[in-house]
Amino acid sequence: MLKRILIIESDDALAVAEAKALETAGYTIIRGFNAFDGFKKLYESYPNLIIVDRELSMVEREDTCLRIRQVSDVPIVVIGTEEYAAETLELGADAYMTRPPSLTELVARVNSLLRRRQNDKLYRDNNGLNNGGHLMDNSEDGLGGLTRIEFRLASCLVLNKGRLLSHSQLINEAWGGKVIGLATLHLYIRRLRKKLAIGNIFGVRGCGYFYKETTGLGL
Repeated sequence: MLKRILIIESDDALAVAEAKALETAGYTIIRGFNAFDGFKKLYESYPNLIIVDRELSMVEREDTCLRIRQVSDVPIVVIGTEEYAAETLELGADAYMTRPPSLTELVARVNSLLRRRQNDKLYRDNNGLNNGGHLMDNSEDGLGGLTRIEFRLASCLVLNKGRLLSHSQLINEAWGGKVIGLATLHLYIRRLRKKLAIGNIFGVRGCGYFYKETTGLGL
């Protein structure tokens, strides 16, 4: 199965050039035209790696790389000016390239990051470990330390930051219309609260949940 690369880039010419180089190298390309669209594509398509323009943000002064890191540990290559390289790497980027990047080097970086990720996965699988060093739960397909259900819930909550989402909305997003009891939803929310490193998930009794970036404890 071909690896999926999500390119979040507003510059059409650069995005097309990057896509062509990566397609030639054997990758499937998914395009996000802005930060919001890119995050939506992340939620929908589960890419194996993301290339993102540092200047894009969902809201003013919010770093897209940091937002992605809140819900996934998918490898991230950030494209931007040299002055922000160290800061962006501290926020969780796996690689930083100055704009415009060398396409040959970009393909090499992507190959290297995905090869390293595959080697890490083989090590964890062979030793029965997940990303946190705990015994793996093989009942679901893990994704970046989260199961697919957890990833869908986290993406939905973070994408709608500050907005109260009803229990039924969250169940529909995560389980696709299956009949799921509230006890199961509450269990997954408790698991997410432990796994999300930044911010928290708050509950409104009898209504639903919302996500807010804070160091406080969830209700």
